[in-house]
Amino acid sequence: MKKKYYENKNTLTLLYFFVLVILVFFLFFNKYGLMKYIQLKSEITSIEKRIDMTEKEIANYAEDIKSLKNDDRKLEEVAREKFHMKRKNEKAFRFRDKKEK
Repeated sequence: MKKKYYENKNTLTLLYFFVLVILVFFLFFNKYGLMKYIQLKSEITSIEKRIDMTEKEIANYAEDIKSLKNDDRKLEEVAREKFHMKRKNEKAFRFRDKKEK
């Protein structure tokens, strides 16, 4: 009688083990499992970093726009550097490197 009890206990323990293995496998590798959660979490953090960088860029552009609207010297500096503008009585000189021929 004790022998059947131990055999039933071993099979029951083995059955519990297999069920546990299947549940753990299902928890990690199914469509909505832990691996998918980790992947989505890393995507969220990378997107949040991109959002923060974009917000900083927007703030810098807003400050540039504000300074261009309010400061004539800044406006003249940008016009001269980016658009190669000059005043009426100024002469513009262009220096070329020896490699540029």
